[in-house]
Amino acid sequence: MRDELRPEACLGSLDWGRGVWEYRSYWNWASASGFMPRPDGRTIGLNLGRGFGDLSKATENAVILDGRIHKLGAVQFDYRSGDYMHPWRFTDDEGRLDLTFTPFKDRTARTNLAIITSEVHQMFGRYNGRVTLDDGKPLEIRDLIGFAEEHHARW
Repeated sequence: MRDELRPEACLGSLDWGRGVWEYRSYWNWASASGFMPRPDGRTIGLNLGRGFGDLSKATENAVILDGRIHKLGAVQFDYRSGDYMHPWRFTDDEGRLDLTFTPFKDRTARTNLAIITSEVHQMFGRYNGRVTLDDGKPLEIRDLIGFAEEHHARW
């Protein structure tokens, strides 16, 4: 039996960035992808971030529903740094986003090479809540599996 990736059952995402990062960097990032519950079945993706670079002109925050991007403004990450298994809350500056992320797995990675360090707390869990799409229609999100992270680095 051979493994096969089928578009109706498999999704993927690409984390791609380029630029010159500051020696001391900090960011939060949240991402998820999946399918809306049946009978809907549409694809849904979520990308939220803050703290990484100058976001004054544009953000990377968006919900992608069935291949269409619905841009969001600045997103607040409300969580307890150091108590990462506690639920996280995400809201935006336009009142279009209200999600709760409930972690079920803590993946922590640390690197300490004296002048180069990295510590990331990447939590895996479920997103629940709502987002208002560009056309003003609300979209309920239920049990969408993804991750949220806090990352500090010196490089």
